[in-house]
Amino acid sequence: MFTYSHAITQKKTQIIKICSQCQLINMLTNTIIFTDQVTLKYKNINLYADKILVSHAKDIHHLSAIEAHGKPAILNQTQEDMKNSIFAQSLIIYYSTNDDTITFIGNAYIEQSGNSIKSDKIVYSIKKKQMKAISNQGNKVITTLLTNQSKKYI
Repeated sequence: MFTYSHAITQKKTQIIKICSQCQLINMLTNTIIFTDQVTLKYKNINLYADKILVSHAKDIHHLSAIEAHGKPAILNQTQEDMKNSIFAQSLIIYYSTNDDTITFIGNAYIEQSGNSIKSDKIVYSIKKKQMKAISNQGNKVITTLLTNQSKKYI
């Protein structure tokens, strides 16, 4: 089953395409819950999860949040250059359109161009192009950076 939802960003309509086995619409809270093998496509983001909640502001055409739950939930974001695509996964992925941030909670992992970061929680600000990784007590943030070292022979 395909469901379409609209989001208005910068006076431009964006389409969210969601495929799931089941959906529940709550018109009082302006939320839609999709369950069972859910896939979501929004802009250049593909999201795969067990359950996805889509929330709209009071104006039904204004998307306010997307929340994905999975074991893990997976996010793929293609970049314009197609070389620096982002792969991310965590137990919960929360995208807020109000401040344009994506929060990964629970076994969070993000990889791009061979570089990766693993933490209990990662907050990524799309507008600011900033990332903050936070780990619970006793755990560490683990970052792997790929360096390009060329050897010169004499």
